[in-house]
Amino acid sequence: MRVLVMGLGLHGGGLGSANYFLERGAVVTVTDLKPERELHASVAKLRGRERVRLVLGRHDFEDFRNTDLVIKNPAVPPGSPYLRHAREHGVRVETDIGLFLDVIREKTTNIVGVTGTKGKSTTATLIHGIFMRHWPDAVLGGNITVSVLDLVERVREGAYVVLELSSFQLGGIRDKRYSPRIAVFTNFLEDHLNYYRSMEEYFRDKAVIFENQRERDVLLVNRDDPFLSGIAPPPGVQRFTFGPGERFDGKGSFVRAGKIYVRDGEGEHAVMEVGAVKLPGEHNLANVLAAVAAAWFERVPAGDIAEAVSSFTGIPHRMEYLGSWHGLAFYNDTAATMPDAAVRGVRCFDCPLTLIAGGADKGLQLERFVEAINERVRTLVLLEGSGTAKLLGAGRVNVPYRVFDNIRDAFTHACASTPPSGAVLLSPGFASFGMFQNEFDRGNQFKGLVAELLEGRVEKQS
Repeated sequence: MRVLVMGLGLHGGGLGSANYFLERGAVVTVTDLKPERELHASVAKLRGRERVRLVLGRHDFEDFRNTDLVIKNPAVPPGSPYLRHAREHGVRVETDIGLFLDVIREKTTNIVGVTGTKGKSTTATLIHGIFMRHWPDAVLGGNITVSVLDLVERVREGAYVVLELSSFQLGGIRDKRYSPRIAVFTNFLEDHLNYYRSMEEYFRDKAVIFENQRERDVLLVNRDDPFLSGIAPPPGVQRFTFGPGERFDGKGSFVRAGKIYVRDGEGEHAVMEVGAVKLPGEHNLANVLAAVAAAWFERVPAGDIAEAVSSFTGIPHRMEYLGSWHGLAFYNDTAATMPDAAVRGVRCFDCPLTLIAGGADKGLQLERFVEAINERVRTLVLLEGSGTAKLLGAGRVNVPYRVFDNIRDAFTHACASTPPSGAVLLSPGFASFGMFQNEFDRGNQFKGLVAELLEGRVEKQS
């Protein structure tokens, strides 16, 4: 079999697809528009393998017609001329998540899909952690920098599979007319308008998570989100909600008198103390409420839920506490690639706050971000980029700021500008294009600088 992997990337998806088919005897071509120097980490893991050919820095139409199957990166627009060329020549086009679902649906129906503009990584990881207490063979996959095809052999008969699903991944499986048995929708905010032509188009891809659900499947939505509160699932699908307020119709999770409760057909049940949640911010409480509801309605005991949630301290790159130095605390929130996400991060702090932000524009509104900066940020440290220029171009930022062309100098200035009782927060509000390989590279460079400071290899400069 001849397989073309379109998009090697650095997140593991392209590499996982290539390995999956190489292990099954296929002849694989991997093609990516980025040159080899930008893909070095992934290329090194394929170099020297038999039956694999690398085409980097370009795509060739010939490769797209002389193959049996194309596995496209989810972020490649469906209207790509190369994909159109493949289809015109009768070549099947798939995504790794689509193939994964085809295979594991033969093994299990217990598939939980988690989507949303923000919070899906934390919520999916929380759900998986809770399920692991009750079902140790539960598997976590999806949009988490590991290829789902690496997980195929780990999925046992009847096992629970929790998938974080981006809009790109969901759009890629639209033709399969499939939605997971349990669908969790955390929120819907303005994002990806550098990819989608409108919010309606963006929502159409997100809606794939529930629009093909069947009778007795479960849709769990954020009832405080104006976009989601009115969602009506297909006939026969059970609709549950989550949110802190206790006044709502139907079944779901809520907060009362410092405790998390679930309301089901049998009454109201206290699950755990809010004070036991270790994740900062109201947005993370919403993520916890979503995970608690998903687990409760799958009949996970309250004790297992409480133990799993109370032991969860977060995931890398999402309000990740890195330590303190002479009273100065450091937080890595590099996954905040949109203004609304950065607003949530900024509003977690009441201490003197230095914010490291900026990057590439995604075509999103900046008003709330500017307001949060002016209200909560003491010093603003910006990384160069089109988004940074747009943020400053409005002329409404009224806190001291400086712009840097590298993160090391930005970090040094942030440390020097923040009093010992304060915090330095990397919560960019923009994409990472240009200065970094991706948002995780941005976060890892920041973490490396913090580690150098904590280990005494650099000194705070004045």
